[in-house]
Order: sequence, then C-alpha cells, then structure tokens
Amino acid sequence: MSNFEYKPISLEGPAFRLLRVLKGLDDDPIQCQLFESKIPSSEDISNYAALSYTWGSTSKPCGLIINHSKMAVTKNVYLALRDLRYRDKDRILWVDALSINQSDENERGQQVQQMGSIYSKAERVIIWLGEATYDTDYVMDYMKQLEENAIHPSDNQHQQEISHQQWVGIWLAVIRDLTPDQRGLLVEGLQSLLHRNWFKRVWVIQETSNARAADIVCGSKSVSASTFALMPSLLEITPDLHCQSIIDIMPGSPRDSSWWAKKRDLVPPIRQYLPLINERPIGQWKGYCCTGGPIGQ
Repeated sequence: MSNFEYKPISLEGPAFRLLRVLKGLDDDPIQCQLFESKIPSSEDISNYAALSYTWGSTSKPCGLIINHSKMAVTKNVYLALRDLRYRDKDRILWVDALSINQSDENERGQQVQQMGSIYSKAERVIIWLGEATYDTDYVMDYMKQLEENAIHPSDNQHQQEISHQQWVGIWLAVIRDLTPDQRGLLVEGLQSLLHRNWFKRVWVIQETSNARAADIVCGSKSVSASTFALMPSLLEITPDLHCQSIIDIMPGSPRDSSWWAKKRDLVPPIRQYLPLINERPIGQWKGYCCTGGPIGQ
C-alpha cells in the first residue's frame, strides 16, 4: 500500500478538507476518506464536528488508512479517532493534523486564518481530553446520568432553562446512594479531567468560544459541555483560574449566564493563561489564531 499524498486545495476561497471516518469495531483498522469541501457561508452550519484536542508528542508511531493509502499519525490523533469512530455509521470530522497539509507552509497559514470559521460553522465541537482512567470513567458516568435525568421527553422545559437550584436537586438525587468515599472519587475524577493538558493550551479559547455546541469526550465516555460546565459547582470544587475561564465560555447555560454573555471579549480568559505563557503582553494575543501547538507557539 502506498503512502498518502495530499492533493492541493484552492487557497483563494473557503476551501478546506473534511475527514470521513468509516464505521468500524474497536479492533478494526481505522479507515478514512479525506475530501475537499467549502466552509459554509453566512449563518449556515455544516454536518461535521470539529475536533479540539492536544497534539502531544510529535512522533508518529501509529497508522491510518486514508483514501486507500497509509498515513503515519501521532498517538493522540489515533486514539482520538478510535474513541470517536462510530460502530454503525460513518462520521465526518475536521481534524487539523489531517485536514491540513502540515508540510505545506502556504496552505497551513491560509487554513489557520480560517479556523475561527471552521469551528463556528461546525455542527458541534468535540473536546477530546485523552485516555480514560477508572476515576474519569466514574465521574463521566455520573455526569451522563445527570444529563439524562434532566431530559424528559414529556417535559417541554429545555435543558438550558433549568435553574441552578434545580440542577442541584437533580444531582443530589443522582448521587443519593453514594458513600462518602464514592463521592470523593467523583471529585478526584473531575479534578483529573481539569488537569488534562487540553486545559493548558491557550488556543482552545478560540475553539471553545466559537462552538455552537460541544461534547466532552474522555476515552469511550462523552457528555455535553453544558453539563460538564456545571460540575465544579455541583461538586463544590474551585478550578484553577485558567480552567474556569474556559468553563465559562463552554456552550450552554453556564456560558449564557457568565461574563461572556455580557461582553464577548477573549482577553479575560487569555489573561488567566499569562502565568502559563511566560507573561506575554495581552496585545500579542488579541489577534490570536489557534495553531494546535503548545503554549507560546
């Protein structure tokens, strides 16, 4: 099988590439189709999900099959696609490491300028936090129970209209039978998620703030970002300031009632990242476009 080679795309307009991840079981090779498309105009959205993740190591020990050719990829790209692949149907994603020809400097620069549109026009943003552990699976399962208990087909009340006090009541019912040790494990699980590298990358600010809807994914578990954003207050923990600044702009009811609803200004969350980016002047980040690289790049 030959190595995959990119075909040039137009750099004059809103062209970009999407990745169709073919359905498959856990042990099946990951097979994909990469194809050119156009970023929707005006208020239209498209039926793709944009991936937000961390690149991790730049080494490429894993392999995919793309357009009947083989491609070497990083461990994080491979694991994310494995976790996001459906068993019963294909899935269309935008993944920067694959959708952009990273060896073509001109294309990379042009595509980076379009990233705000790519994330805002996506049907949803998928925030992949990495591999699961016992404690992350544990808290993700209870977050999913909270989410499902808040949605009743016969109830016309939308999830976003549920008051915080109502969320507290639903959560207390979900964890009613847990022992103190089990409740402590929930706290450990959430803290583990909040300490993942995704929360330490400044470029996730743009990806999250542009999202119409978002899901948090860790391993095989997923929950809506709006439910995830409720968890620090429900578990009575105080995230680090840079984590809280991202939680505040996750799509859902917390964002609608946070400072973001009053003034959509990215400087406040960026300011919380200053200790992580060597105290760079705020002005250097006002025109920031995400690159997928580590803080400071």
